[in-house]
Amino acid sequence: MTHPVCHLDEFFMTRVNVAWHEPSEPGSVDIDFLFDYDVARHTTEKNRFRLALRLGVKSKTPTPVDYSLDCEIVGFFRFPEDSSDEAMQRLIRFNGCTILYGILRGQLANITGSFPRQKLILPTVMMEDVVNEIEREKAQASQAKPPIAKKTAKKATKRAKSSTKK
Repeated sequence: MTHPVCHLDEFFMTRVNVAWHEPSEPGSVDIDFLFDYDVARHTTEKNRFRLALRLGVKSKTPTPVDYSLDCEIVGFFRFPEDSSDEAMQRLIRFNGCTILYGILRGQLANITGSFPRQKLILPTVMMEDVVNEIEREKAQASQAKPPIAKKTAKKATKRAKSSTKK
C-alpha cells in the first residue's frame, strides 16, 4: 500500500458570512468567485503546513447576486518525512486548495440548503488555474511594494529597544 503524499490532519471554518438577496432580474446574475490563500510552514516540523483558503463572491452586474459570500477555511496538512521541499510547496497549494475547496463546497451547500430558492453549489474549478493566478497576483504585489530602507528599519529597531529599556 502506498502512503498518501498529502494528509489533511484537521480543518476549521474560521469565517462564514452568507447572505441571500432577492435578485431583481432572475437569470441576469453574472458573478466572479474571488479566491485567495496563505500558506504557513510549521517552525520546527518542516513537513507540516497550515493553509488558509478564502473565497468571496463579487457581482459583475448591477443587480445583487443571489448570495453574497465571504468565507475562510483553514486546513492543517502533513507530508511524509522524505518529501522534497519543492514537492511539498507545490502540493500544499494545488492539492491543499483542492481538498479545502471540496470541503467548502459541501459546507456551503448544507448551510444554504434552507435558504430561499436553491442551495448554493459552488462551481467546479480548475485549481491549477486558480493557484497560478493567485501566485501571479502575489508576485506582482510584492514587486510593486517599495523595499524598506535598511537604515530606516535599523533606526526603528533601535528606537523600539531604547523605549522598552526606560
